[in-house]
Amino acid sequence: MIVIKTFVPTYFDKFRCIADKCPDTCCAGWEADLDGEIIEKYKTIDGKLGERIKTSLAKDETDCNIFALCENGRCPFLNSCNLCDIQAALGEDFLSKTCSLFPRFFEDFGDMREMGLGFGCPEAARIMLDDSEPFSLCLYEERSDKSGDIDEDFLSELIELREEIFKVLEDNKLSFREKAENTVDLVSAFQNELDDGCFRDGATTIQSFDECISILEKMEYIRPERRDFVSSLKGKKLSNNSLELYHSDFEKLMKYYIFRYFLAYGYDYDVITPIKLGIFACIVISRIYSYLENPDFETRVRVIYSYSKEVEYSDVNMDLLDEAMYMNCSADDLIKLL
Repeated sequence: MIVIKTFVPTYFDKFRCIADKCPDTCCAGWEADLDGEIIEKYKTIDGKLGERIKTSLAKDETDCNIFALCENGRCPFLNSCNLCDIQAALGEDFLSKTCSLFPRFFEDFGDMREMGLGFGCPEAARIMLDDSEPFSLCLYEERSDKSGDIDEDFLSELIELREEIFKVLEDNKLSFREKAENTVDLVSAFQNELDDGCFRDGATTIQSFDECISILEKMEYIRPERRDFVSSLKGKKLSNNSLELYHSDFEKLMKYYIFRYFLAYGYDYDVITPIKLGIFACIVISRIYSYLENPDFETRVRVIYSYSKEVEYSDVNMDLLDEAMYMNCSADDLIKLL
């Protein structure tokens, strides 16, 4: 048995699903993977509910078990009150891991695990944007008989670099753009070491906000009207003063991207892409803020969770964005768009 150290942000335990009070639902538009353990549980259910489950089971294109969505894109067990019939009848123990985990995410690094909340949920987004404390982590420990091999020294280097980035982002003497510039300088120097002095940061083909929109237009969308809205921003002269007006939002957004993606990408020897992903999100969301003219808190929550839900929770979209960041965007050119 080994001790697994789990680190979570201080706001992590504030999250509780608000169910039918939620302005959106995570049970529409997504086909949730059903793990083997829950499939075995479903086989024990009799009666009408058991028959509904049996007839709703399907396979996706990767041969994973799912519930086939209805024609309106909703889970067949999402009722008219936006509540889950399975949970209502049988309790949370009969939810799949995907359903019970969302919007939480985790990454394992040997005997260390990090867990957080994703911005793709309205309630999680509200909690994170409303948090007034500096970003910090709480430690929980549990015993496990499972552990993965990992380069502890390299992981320590990545964690140390991430802490330096957080310090930059929390420096109140700097503008948001200066924070982004200093972050890119730190990360580029480290990336150059990883690349044995041969680091070259992408081609220079994305140099305008409209070109950022062109990337988003290529993505798949749960709600097509969101693509239409993004497309409508093309050609509009939108200021970027929202970055300073809502400085706190963008600082938290960058910290989120760095916490969620930096170690995972970094362990694949790519520390620059998660920074670009965060800057790209800030570019798009700051222009939407400007378009909406002085958005209130709830509107800003809606903007950020909508972006996250459409972009981050699709493998297709993340692959498309990763490729664009790697092939078409340098971090310096992205900073010029802030």
